Amino acid sequence: MMSAQGKMTRRPSSRTRSSIGNLNPVRLVKVTLYLLPVVLLAQTLVVYGKNYTGRGLRTDDVNAVESDSRTYPVLPKRLEFVHITKTGGSAIEKAGAMNGHIWGACHYMELEEVGCTKPDLPYISPKYQSYVLTSPWHTPPKLLRQYVRADQYPYDDADLFVVVRNPYDRILSEYYCPWTGFHAKSRKDGDPHEPGHLNWWVEATITKLSAQVDEFQKVDPSDRPKVQQEYVNEDPRLLAQKHYVNQAEYVFDGENRVVKNVVHYEHLSEEFNDLMKKYGMDITIPPKHESGVYTSDHGDNRLTFMDLNEASVKIINDYAKADFERLGYKMVDKFEEGIEYNTEATFSS
Repeated sequence: MMSAQGKMTRRPSSRTRSSIGNLNPVRLVKVTLYLLPVVLLAQTLVVYGKNYTGRGLRTDDVNAVESDSRTYPVLPKRLEFVHITKTGGSAIEKAGAMNGHIWGACHYMELEEVGCTKPDLPYISPKYQSYVLTSPWHTPPKLLRQYVRADQYPYDDADLFVVVRNPYDRILSEYYCPWTGFHAKSRKDGDPHEPGHLNWWVEATITKLSAQVDEFQKVDPSDRPKVQQEYVNEDPRLLAQKHYVNQAEYVFDGENRVVKNVVHYEHLSEEFNDLMKKYGMDITIPPKHESGVYTSDHGDNRLTFMDLNEASVKIINDYAKADFERLGYKMVDKFEEGIEYNTEATFSS
């Protein structure tokens, strides 16, 4: 058929015209009612597909997503605790256990003083010293992931949180630690409240630990033995216990951040309680002296960072440089009497 503009047009076939013309109103209503649920279901899937991707979806500070003038709940991720030594971790594990949450060491063993009663990961404490497998709740997540099976790794599909502490204060706590400090169970001589002992211990411990960490990091993971044995190829005990391993090792993997939430020891109760509220968890942590977990009281004789001499301060600064720079703590060259020092972080990590 030729149009008025001289172009060919196609006329509907008699069969098409007949089909359209024969579609009576009753049949049209039936077809519409049949297809309506399918259309509505498809629209619902599209909307939810944009706002819900399954367990673990979460935005930083909101608990809902608005779309098409409607609000849909967003499920919070599971929250897991990474236990850095001497940062109040046992009190946090106890607070979790008292409220039915398995965190840190409680994943691996029963600990009566912490309240751990139902470990949920397969774990047998090695008879040898291992940087990764000895006390794995103290192992940096980036390292633990490389060496354990999936069913032994507690951090998948979870937001992580840690507590960090000023490196000068933390080394004092390590010094008084009953397991690896100056007065460890195997050492009974010497007055722990003598500054000379403190500075000797700081220099000896950090020098040794720094060398052991450097040696471990030089070896490619694929070249490390898959099986370790006592007295054969075990790691040095100081390294395996992970006391005073840099805190940045836990929070970062190179330039990538692996721990989402950082709580500061200097404001532990306040920041921890705020974090729990953010994740909809009714858990609080009491002040340290009320926690009843691994607390020690040395009274007025306890040494402080003011007792660190200039040489010790330099050793700490060199070793823990990443902690100062990446976690917001301020370095000093030395501590001087009459000057007030603020040991709090200068920014939130």
